[in-house]
Amino acid sequence: MNQPLSYGRRMTLEKILIINDDIEDILAIQSRLPKNIEITTASQWQAGLLRDISKYDLVIIDNDANNLKKSKGKEILQKIRSNNSSVPVLYTSFQPGWVDGSVFQTRNVEVVRTDQVIDRIGNRFGLELKNSIDISNPEPELNLILTYNPVKGYNPGIFSDGKLLVVSYDRHSQIRAREVLAEQIRQIYTSFEWKSDRDLVRNIFVYDGINGRELPGHIAQSLGHDVRMCVNLMACKCDWDRKQRLSNSSYVNLYPVECGGSETLGAVADVILGIKRPEIDYNRLVISPEKILEKGERFNLR
Repeated sequence: MNQPLSYGRRMTLEKILIINDDIEDILAIQSRLPKNIEITTASQWQAGLLRDISKYDLVIIDNDANNLKKSKGKEILQKIRSNNSSVPVLYTSFQPGWVDGSVFQTRNVEVVRTDQVIDRIGNRFGLELKNSIDISNPEPELNLILTYNPVKGYNPGIFSDGKLLVVSYDRHSQIRAREVLAEQIRQIYTSFEWKSDRDLVRNIFVYDGINGRELPGHIAQSLGHDVRMCVNLMACKCDWDRKQRLSNSSYVNLYPVECGGSETLGAVADVILGIKRPEIDYNRLVISPEKILEKGERFNLR
């Protein structure tokens, strides 16, 4: 269970140590904090070499579980606690539900969604934070649909027209759904450089069926974490309790669809491309056409 931090006698905030492999996140945090706060930054590797952190009033550690890799932050937290048991730690992740349970159980550690950490610090210490910066990025256009099943109206495999990327498979994939998904996600991660390409993504739709077990949910969490947006999990009602637990602990939008998801995902693809098929009532979809075309919710530090 997540617990609020105990700051002991620390009534003011003078020195912060930020441990994060993403320099953009570090700069975003620095840009909003008052200049009189001394900020030291370290990568996960550099932090592993530190011996004494008692001089810091607060340590911010990022989970750093990017590109489907294991968390680096968890290991650094263990090293810090072995040397210093009391320094307050804010542990950040864009998917707190993805953080290992041992982090929540570690003394004087609070897990915070990354884009909320600055306001959490400001509220606790009564800081006058600098205004967030409105960064103008090109309007994102790419919509990603990922499933191990067919998508009605689209050939299995990879369909791409610049506005829509559909990654699907034929009807025989169910018996090897997890293998198919694992290969698909490897291809996607090979094709994208998430730090530079994440702003190109407008929305993501992932199908979660019983044959994929926990893998589709894990992929939705991973994509949401790395693209920094709320992913749409299009799930059949099979094993629904598991999918609801995932939705409650992670930042995903959960939508119930038919088993296989082929018809709904086909209609979603149609809406994105501006196609209307006479046999489909697009206004009766579980997710409205307006919502499909809307930009996915973004997590921003600045």
